[in-house]
Amino acid sequence: MTSELIIIVVAFLIAGWVQGIFGFGFAIATTLLLVNTVDFTTLVFLNLCMSVVTSLIAMLSGKNLKTINKNTLLKLIISSSAGLILGMAIITYVDAAILKKITLVVILLASIASLTKSQALFAHPYMGWIGGFFSGVLTPSTGINGPLVALHLNAAFTDKQEIRNTMLAYLFFIMTFGVISMSIKANLSSETTNMLVKVILPSILGYVIGMFSFRLLSDVIFKRTVNAFLICSSFASLVYLII
Repeated sequence: MTSELIIIVVAFLIAGWVQGIFGFGFAIATTLLLVNTVDFTTLVFLNLCMSVVTSLIAMLSGKNLKTINKNTLLKLIISSSAGLILGMAIITYVDAAILKKITLVVILLASIASLTKSQALFAHPYMGWIGGFFSGVLTPSTGINGPLVALHLNAAFTDKQEIRNTMLAYLFFIMTFGVISMSIKANLSSETTNMLVKVILPSILGYVIGMFSFRLLSDVIFKRTVNAFLICSSFASLVYLII
């Protein structure tokens, strides 16, 4: 095993761990760790596939399914579907790099604001529609679809199971769309398929470790950790894009 492959495997292990704890963040982790190591198109496809796999694992649990907020999930699916249609229509007319920077700034400021009395704003039912819609719009061009929804769920609910599992169910829907879309449109190489095989096990292992880590967190600590992750990851991503 080469040193480069070891780095990739460890990065996907860490990303799986992050996804296992928060219910999102797989793509954020791998992008920060591997953007200079793996071809970006390949990395996006691997992220989509592993997000689907880890989300599917969560959906196979009857206990997890019971804690999903069905009304919120339906709202997110409907609004993000409308957003995906618009996102696909404008993808050739927008500068993805600039849009990504703007999105990261919004996420950073919103994450900080959610720590204050403004939390009630993010908890409002209408924010589910808004977050889901823009999550769908941004998916084709930037791949940023988790944080906006996570902000709403983290503010709206107090039960960590409800937050995490509703997030995973939503990601299963939108990431599956991404996998199908890229499989049809992108000219994926055989190297991408080979790499996919190599990162499946570390991703799943990381996810399982993340699940056990998740169980150690209280509801309050979980919510605070989600906010901290959103702030730190959006800031780090923004700094990297600017530099």
